Amino acid sequence: IYIGSQGIVQGTYETYAAAAEKHFGGSLKGTLNVTAGLGGMGGAQPLAITMNGGVALIAEVEEWRIDKRVETSYLDIKVRDMDEAIDRSLEARDKGRPLSIGVLGNAVHLLERLIQRNCIPDTLTDQTSAHDPLIGYWPHEIGYLQAKALRTDNPRQYIDYAYGSMRRHVELMLEMQARGAV
Repeated sequence: IYIGSQGIVQGTYETYAAAAEKHFGGSLKGTLNVTAGLGGMGGAQPLAITMNGGVALIAEVEEWRIDKRVETSYLDIKVRDMDEAIDRSLEARDKGRPLSIGVLGNAVHLLERLIQRNCIPDTLTDQTSAHDPLIGYWPHEIGYLQAKALRTDNPRQYIDYAYGSMRRHVELMLEMQARGAV
């Protein structure tokens, strides 16, 4: 861990420790914690979750970000298939084994798949860059390469897609919260 990231990891660890204390008896052991985004702030979440004993399942569209987090030991493994990632996270949760999985894909697609499988996480957060709809957020309705091209070719249309995707993302999070996710 380099100096600049220590504060982020410490703060994220403390946030999850507080959630563990408040909702899960002081530990995230035996819990599934779902989030999205492995950028600067979000990249600390998998390590913070496993340090608190939990299982982290994180959606990320940009594969290089997953690879970076695995290389720096902030993330345990990368999985490309969502069902495989969900299965592996549930297996680790059921065994009470800390594990962090970066799944290559869009947050909306992961949340939709979790709901289809009636798999509601214990905690649910989001670290995508929704504050920057053009550069920081990836719409779920178009593929990665199409999105990269559309950012340049038609930024207004890209932003429209991003806002639609953000709306769907929040709807899914609210549904999971209504079903018991913290």
